[in-house]
Amino acid sequence: MKIIHISDLHLNSYYKNSRLEEINFILGFISREKFDHLIITGDLTDNADYKDFEILRNLFKKYDLLRGDRLSLMIGNHDIYGGITTPDDIFTFHQKCEKINYHLRLNEFYLHFFETFENCSYRNDYFPYVKIFEDILILAVNSVMEYSKIKNPFASNGKISLNQYLEISDILEENSFLKRKVIFTHHHFNKIDSAETVGLQNVWRNIEKQTLKLKNKTRLFNLFKEHNIDLVLHGHYHKSCEYTRKGIRFLNAGATIIDNISNQVNLNYINIDRDSLTIEIKKIDMNNPETIRKSSGRVLTDFQNSGLILQ
Repeated sequence: MKIIHISDLHLNSYYKNSRLEEINFILGFISREKFDHLIITGDLTDNADYKDFEILRNLFKKYDLLRGDRLSLMIGNHDIYGGITTPDDIFTFHQKCEKINYHLRLNEFYLHFFETFENCSYRNDYFPYVKIFEDILILAVNSVMEYSKIKNPFASNGKISLNQYLEISDILEENSFLKRKVIFTHHHFNKIDSAETVGLQNVWRNIEKQTLKLKNKTRLFNLFKEHNIDLVLHGHYHKSCEYTRKGIRFLNAGATIIDNISNQVNLNYINIDRDSLTIEIKKIDMNNPETIRKSSGRVLTDFQNSGLILQ
């Protein structure tokens, strides 16, 4: 089985640089690859905007990805609470988060992409869910923590609730006979450094990075180790890398599109069979104008016809 893993697309149609062309390019590229399943580990949108979800839905549909057997999605903190779009947002973000209904946003995410949740097992309140391909288990775990002024003041911390943890434990126990097990979530498990750049928005990012934590990781490490998890996929922290912690293999897709200054995107390719699991991080060059034109021209026309493209 060949899985492609990307993350943190951060589509934001309010910005002139909405990242729409880049996202369209990479989805078009993926659709032409020989692969079995695409996993996107959260933060599909930058500001949890209905229009952005609909644009992505149209893109997935166009490239025949809006199917449970082809695509698995994870919700990210930006898909629930949004983020800082302008410097002024820093002063109003707390009030915005307080008004958001966490469980309603989970339901909205599901409704936007409900086809990708088809043929799932063990779904309760949308997450966790399981897809089984022959003898490979793929388990989706929601790591987005509910907003709290004290415990999650920037809505960027992660936590896997006790109820979900117990469900995951039961799922892994019931499927212990399966040969390969892959977990995907949004929040990262590695340590991060502070940003070195300056400016008001980057000051915010430095503050935010101090709260980019997944709480109660120890019990997760123990659970993953007990059940011989082959690989954990995630995003959230915008640094593409593979690493090992507590004897467990992790793969971070970083931010596939956001903050891209080199016009290169990283795609994680995971090849799984009964005897091995191999990873290749491929750099894809978006500097080929002909490739971008062929890929993005068609979908932009479709969006213009459907009223979903920015003017």
